[in-house]
This record gives sequence, structure tokens and C-alpha cells, in this order.
Amino acid sequence: MDTGFNDEPARTEWRYELLGLLESNEAPRVCTTEELAQLVRRVRPRANADTVHSAIGGLMKAGALQKVSRGLYLNRRSRPAVEVAEAAQHIRQGAVVSLESVLGECGFLNNPPAIVTAVVPQRPDSVPRVGSVKTSGGQVLRFNALPPRFFPSSQEEARLLLQAGRHCPVVKPEVAALHWLHLALSPRSSMRMPPQDVDFSVLDAELLKDLAWRWELSRALEDWKEQIQLAGDIQEPSQPTGPVSEAHRQRGLAARQRLMARRKLNTT
Repeated sequence: MDTGFNDEPARTEWRYELLGLLESNEAPRVCTTEELAQLVRRVRPRANADTVHSAIGGLMKAGALQKVSRGLYLNRRSRPAVEVAEAAQHIRQGAVVSLESVLGECGFLNNPPAIVTAVVPQRPDSVPRVGSVKTSGGQVLRFNALPPRFFPSSQEEARLLLQAGRHCPVVKPEVAALHWLHLALSPRSSMRMPPQDVDFSVLDAELLKDLAWRWELSRALEDWKEQIQLAGDIQEPSQPTGPVSEAHRQRGLAARQRLMARRKLNTT
């Protein structure tokens, strides 16, 4: 039996070689057990299941892997650093990052969320699994279901709806805003309308208008904008659910400062 840990020199050599493979551009940023087994067998061709299990445990202990759920890991040796949002499509088939995650990142929302939010397509042959999923590391991902028309069905639509250069499917802010609007209006969803302290100026107005027409949300979008204008002064931000990291807090403060500056400029 080849365990690969029979002597310390071999064990150390193997460990560094495996770490090097995880750092390579071809290594997956989010790894399944099967993908990790393939990497192990590149340095130990006759490695059995026990060897793979030991190797994964050693990589987790070294901080090179972070377990998300059974059989799924974040590759912490990836550069740029991997984010838990990249696991969404592996946890729920067809998932794309949207809603608060996208709108908090771009500054549309005053408070960046403490969780990852994503949407999954409703399929005629099955009921999508929605709700919150807690990872082994304590992070939370929340999934909502949307009709298939809200998802790209071709490369051309992917260029229109998704952000370029991301390591996982992430919708554009204009798409995320309309996803939220649809869910807030749907009797099947528990989503509420976004808070009043939002900043439409960070969105592409033409793209937002075109997509709203495409998805029959034009009237609802105008009503939403009118409500925001009538709200006047910035409201107190809604409190996030769950712990908020310092990075999230700083992003929220920066977004709020931008929002206040724009509103002050618009009223002078």
C-alpha cells in the first residue's frame, strides 16, 4: 500500500509538490474531492483512497484548503484569493451571484451584506432548492429562485447580463436590481423591497431601462424610483444579519459616504 507518509523526507517532498500544484493556474479555485484526488495522483500515481484522504486533511491543516461542505473545498493557494461566493455554482446547479452581494459591492446599497446571495433558475422538471446554506467555515450563502428568462441562455446574453473577468458567474448590478425587484413583487417570494437608502446613480441607466422593458418590469421600476425620490433624506441603514467583517464595514461606510455626497450634490 502506498500511503506516501512512510518516511518524513518523502512526506515533506510530496507536501510541497502538492502545494505547488494547487498554486498553478490550472488548479481549480473550488475543488471537489475527485479533483483533489487527481492532483494527488499526479505526484503519487498509485495513491489509494486513504492516501487521498490523508493528503486532503494535511492540506486543510496547512491552510491550503478550506472545507465548504462535504466533498467541496476552497483552494486557498489560488491567486487572486478565492472567495466563498465562487462555491455558489457548485452548491446549487446554475447559481449566479446576484442581489445584495452585487448591489452592496457596487455601492447601490448602503450596507454590504454579511452573506453571499445568489439566484438559481426555476426548472419545469424540478423544484429548485432555495434558502440558506451554512458552510463548514461558518459562511452563509442564500439562494432564491427566478424564472429562466432572468438567466443568460447564450454567450451573447452572458456578455449582456454577467460581469466580465470574474472567477464565477456574477450578474451586473443592473441585473441584480431587477432580480430583487421581481422577487419583491412575486407572491412566491419572501423578499421585501430594498431599503430607501439606495443609489441609482451607480447603475447604467440605459441598461437598466432596457432590461426592465425586456423583463416587463418598466412600470415597477419607475414606481420604485418615484418612491425613492419621495423618501427625501437618507434613512437609517438596515442592520445586516450575522457578523460583519471589518472589510465589509469599511465598504459599507465608503458606500454611504458616496451616497451622501451624491445626494448633497443633487440638492445644491
